[in-house]
Amino acid sequence: MTGFSSAKCDAMNSSHVVRRLTRAFAAALLAVACSAAADTRTYMSGGKVALVGIGSATVYGVGHFVKSADAAAVPRWSRPGGLERRLQYVLGGGFHAGKTNFLDSDAGSALTPAMGLITVGLADLTWPQGDREKTFLQDQFLIWSGLIATKGITDLSKGLFRRTRPVVALEPDLAPRGMSPRYRHQSFFSGHASSAFFSMAYTNIRIRSIMRSRLSAAEYRDWRWLPPTVFFSWAGYVGWSRIHAFKHYVSDVLAGSLVGWLLAELFHALGEEDAVSDSHTAPTPMVFQVSMTF
Repeated sequence: MTGFSSAKCDAMNSSHVVRRLTRAFAAALLAVACSAAADTRTYMSGGKVALVGIGSATVYGVGHFVKSADAAAVPRWSRPGGLERRLQYVLGGGFHAGKTNFLDSDAGSALTPAMGLITVGLADLTWPQGDREKTFLQDQFLIWSGLIATKGITDLSKGLFRRTRPVVALEPDLAPRGMSPRYRHQSFFSGHASSAFFSMAYTNIRIRSIMRSRLSAAEYRDWRWLPPTVFFSWAGYVGWSRIHAFKHYVSDVLAGSLVGWLLAELFHALGEEDAVSDSHTAPTPMVFQVSMTF
């Protein structure tokens, strides 16, 4: 009986070991499958690429037409409210002839989009999700298309509102003489802010997405604060620089920032839409997909 019991125990122990090994093997397969799923990424079809490109170009064309149509350069919104006037001097400081900063130019406006393009491009090539080349090209296309659409909507707003810039409305005697009549009334909303927040919001979304797929859960929790802190702090500084230079009011910067951020969410979703439509559930409406990616 003793020998029988010993043999039975050995068999039970062997069976227990086999079950544990089987579970471990199944867990390993599941982990590999999850890892592979994290590395895959859907890509836009040729038709969608054409539609997005044509749509962005159309928005840009309409905005440029409306902005340029004001031949007489007549303002429609010239004086700020009392609160906004006070905020202008609190945040922007005093004004003097020649006051400016290094972002107060077309080159300064292009700096942040260039930073976003380079950062996302390097991330796509260094930590690829799926096909390295396709991911890189799709992100570059979406950023460029989004910037074109952002420019179009910004120009449309400038042409419709024709708001007088702070330097002209508040300090007319110190306003630069080289400002064209049309440029004087293009305050709402800030193009620097809209392009900066579009670029930095899109970059934040992509970097966070790559981090989620490449880092462990603990590592992601430890570092998830870094991208939004860096990118949105810089975008906020760009917005403040426009108030400092007396080229835009606080409301101009806030409106431009909101438009840029929403467009970043929209254009990033365009690249991920196929992944949603492939599921058996109905796609979530865009308004419910928008979220502050912090």
